[in-house]
Amino acid sequence: MMLKSLNRWIILVGLLSAPFTLSAQTSQEREAQAASFLVQADDAYAKGDYQKAVEDYLLVVRTSGSKMNLSRAHLGLSLCYFYLSDTENAKKYILRVLEIDAQKEVSPLFHPQSYVDLFNEVKKESAGRLGPGIAAAPAEAALEAQAKPGVGEEQQVIPEGIREEQGGHFEMEVHFSAWSINPVKSTFEDTLTEKAANEIRDHVTDQLNAVGGGKLVPSSHEHSLSLDSQGSNYGFEVRYYPLGKRGSMSIGFSLEKTRIKLMMKGPVTQRYADGSAATVEGDAFVETNPLTANLSFRWDFVPSWRVTPYIVLGLGIGPLEGTAAYVYTGTYRSGSAQGSISGDETKTFDDLREEEEIELDRFILLHTALGVKGNIYKGLLLKAEVGFWDGLVLRGGLAYRF
Repeated sequence: MMLKSLNRWIILVGLLSAPFTLSAQTSQEREAQAASFLVQADDAYAKGDYQKAVEDYLLVVRTSGSKMNLSRAHLGLSLCYFYLSDTENAKKYILRVLEIDAQKEVSPLFHPQSYVDLFNEVKKESAGRLGPGIAAAPAEAALEAQAKPGVGEEQQVIPEGIREEQGGHFEMEVHFSAWSINPVKSTFEDTLTEKAANEIRDHVTDQLNAVGGGKLVPSSHEHSLSLDSQGSNYGFEVRYYPLGKRGSMSIGFSLEKTRIKLMMKGPVTQRYADGSAATVEGDAFVETNPLTANLSFRWDFVPSWRVTPYIVLGLGIGPLEGTAAYVYTGTYRSGSAQGSISGDETKTFDDLREEEEIELDRFILLHTALGVKGNIYKGLLLKAEVGFWDGLVLRGGLAYRF
């Protein structure tokens, strides 16, 4: 009789405890599934697929009862909507985070400053309406303790935006530029045109003496040569960001091909002691096409913005090779007689160095610029800048950051 009564009590206790056991198993399974959704969401977020990350974070919200998981999912949702430029939804999920933990803080070391400002704005607006956060129930706390990683284990969620900073360390770019010194040519015009005019006058005098067999003595001269310039540049650059996506400073190495041409045109007159004079129309140019290796430093103003301005400082060096040439045609008058005269001369930079007209054998390129870049699709960037490149440069480029 006693055995039958004992059996009945065992069966009754088993029946009464079964729902709690099933409930605990179901809760554990749901949290395990939620943790799996968090991993998927974090992975999509790290790849910049914010729409997919939103879908997976919402699955965590619908599945999990753990405040730790919910807080992280809501934080992930707020960041996704922030990068999707949906401020209202970003603020909505920041508020959800604060409803779970009113003391929650985010750091600009891990998040864009503009997101930190938005988070703090929502926190300030909701001050007084939120409590310190609801403590997890003992059973839930036990589940969260099981979900927390041990020492040395990697956490698969985004506690402070670490995953958002993955990648983005490298950038490759191709660019093309238009070059000129025309806006500041007055700084160089007198020196360059006087040099070209002297070369033309000396050549005219040598030619007249060779033809006439006499010794003309130059007395006075004048010229109206005007300076113009044109050029271009194209190059390939690899850039490194030490801090990845959240970093504003980067170091770039590039190979650059630059074409620089200075042109001088106008009349040149040489008068002689015997009263004769020669007037010619001169056309001179200096051209160089250096290939340089360049090192540059760039600072992006707001790295988290889709479109951000930046500044660049750089230096390049390469061999200095080129050509200087002139051609002229005109008239020589002596008394009532006159005759036509023409001539030309071309010299390489090596010739000029031998004649000690120039000394440099290296092309030094100084670069500083202000630019703007915009992310048009998942790391694909359009860039434009204006600056100094041993002259004025206007540049456009296409880059890919990964």
